[in-house]
Amino acid sequence: MRPDVRAEYERLGCPLQGDEAFHRRLARFFTELRDPLAAVYGDDARLETELARLLEAMACTAARRTPELRALDHEREITPDWLQREQALGYVAYADRFAGTLQGVRERIPYLTELGISYLHLMPLLKTRPEPNDGGYAVVDYGAVEPSLGTMDDLRRLADDLHGNGMALCVDVVVNHTAREHPWAQAALHGDPDKLAYYRTFPDRTRPDAYERTLPEVFPGIAPGSFTYVEHLERWVWTTFNAYQWDLDYTNPAVFRSMAEAMLNLADAGVDVLRLDAVPFCGSARAPTARTS
Repeated sequence: MRPDVRAEYERLGCPLQGDEAFHRRLARFFTELRDPLAAVYGDDARLETELARLLEAMACTAARRTPELRALDHEREITPDWLQREQALGYVAYADRFAGTLQGVRERIPYLTELGISYLHLMPLLKTRPEPNDGGYAVVDYGAVEPSLGTMDDLRRLADDLHGNGMALCVDVVVNHTAREHPWAQAALHGDPDKLAYYRTFPDRTRPDAYERTLPEVFPGIAPGSFTYVEHLERWVWTTFNAYQWDLDYTNPAVFRSMAEAMLNLADAGVDVLRLDAVPFCGSARAPTARTS
């Protein structure tokens, strides 16, 4: 660890939770966490507080890991190519179409075993808004399963059973946006300036018009344009996909920390791999360069 990074690490303070092995790993990989964040957020005064909160969340999650998951963590730490090996065989499915519910997926593990599957990727299964919901990609709660599929306890049991049969579990996490019904968006609508800062919004059409000169439309037939006027906010909200999907503003380090905490909670439930949806749309919110004709 470089002296300047070591000083920052010590200034942030050692998280109270977590065992000795966790703290050794944290010190070992802290530079790889810190340097990209410093490159992205630069001199943003909010970064140090958010990084400290993230470290605490990581430590708390590590402290909750079951002995079985800790053993799996160690196994994968010494075999970092476990997912990329040529023997790996994946199976991708929507839980409802494949088996109705997460319990139904558990009942079909013998079938997956017979196929030689080592990696089960279930398409979006987190709690979403009522239809229309972009096929499950308009999430209202990153910490809950869509009720028609089951509960977080069902997800944990599925992960445990898959691990017991030599399989890893992957789920989708939508990182570009939340549903407008998500608690962050609802707090913004009710006047919380901190949560309003989670989203990419504009007071008038100046910047949206400049962006839309070059922005491709994802759903031009059903959701033309990339911005939606929200009367209650008196602001234009960036909505790349649909008016009910509000784009997050990753120039705010609190957004990165909050999304990382959501991922940690899924890892705590036994999820092994996260497929991050719509990552190419998580760009900078800086003003576009004006074009000349």
